[in-house]
Amino acid sequence: MELTETHLELCFAAKMVAPGGIVIVDAAVPAAHELAEQGWLERRFDSYGELVWHWTAAAETALSLSGLVVDAATRKN
Repeated sequence: MELTETHLELCFAAKMVAPGGIVIVDAAVPAAHELAEQGWLERRFDSYGELVWHWTAAAETALSLSGLVVDAATRKN
């Protein structure tokens, strides 16, 4: 999956407000569904019945692991 600017904006927003989730505009819903299918975002409904998107634990783990790989690749011993 090639990430678009919309994908990246959604991931950034979801990670920054992870506990509360994010509500998005209709135009971004297809990109959010794509990210959910890949495990980056999770769909939930809030107490008002509104669809809210949350950053997942799997996404956090993947991001942490990618940071370790980049660090190891650039390290000079």
